[in-house]
Amino acid sequence: MILSKSKVTFTTEPELYGIIPEPKPARSHIPDWFKKLKNFQHEDKDDSEVWPYRTIKRCPPFLDAMVSGYLMVTPAEIEIVVNEDGSGVDWRTDFTRGVIEPHENFQIKGHHGLPSPPLKFLNYWHLKTPPGWSTLFVPPLNRENNIIECMSGIVETDKYFEYVNFPSFIKQRGTTILLPRGYPIAQAIPFKRGMEKTAEIRAMNKKELVHLQKTRDKRSSHPSLYRETMWERK
Repeated sequence: MILSKSKVTFTTEPELYGIIPEPKPARSHIPDWFKKLKNFQHEDKDDSEVWPYRTIKRCPPFLDAMVSGYLMVTPAEIEIVVNEDGSGVDWRTDFTRGVIEPHENFQIKGHHGLPSPPLKFLNYWHLKTPPGWSTLFVPPLNRENNIIECMSGIVETDKYFEYVNFPSFIKQRGTTILLPRGYPIAQAIPFKRGMEKTAEIRAMNKKELVHLQKTRDKRSSHPSLYRETMWERK
């Protein structure tokens, strides 16, 4: 018997479907710098032999974070004007609906993002997950992030039938920013609930210490041990 994979569904209102850009699978929008990066960088060690050095392109944890879930994007082009100290922000768009709403600073008093005002980027896609699955919303992972940083959050997207918006901070000051239509604001990563909330914390026993040493011994002669024997493609 083959079990079907869990999947998510994105829906929007009929008048917006085909008008606003769709959420993007994170795996289909890999940054150009990562695409161009070679798997190995060779370096002369003793003038007679070339030794390969692995780049981050050979690091499954980095790649898995980058390709997990979906990128939630702006519904339209937005022009944002930020004053000199970042405490004042204005925006303009030709979109017929709102694209940003302000939050009050007192709602996050003491937050490191202040004095830049918290702005709520509006999203018009509802994300539906299977029963028992929630969604973690984070800034786009392992991607350039020098304009906007959204706050992270978790939503029970199997129960909450409403759009999820993204409180964020503009990271630049004294400038005008033009966000193109479809600019990634957040990365949505579904996950299954149910893990035990308390963790077992203790010293390793003798069997585990032996296991640890065996892993290290294998890695010394097989640097891609994790990638080639344990990693599962996401």
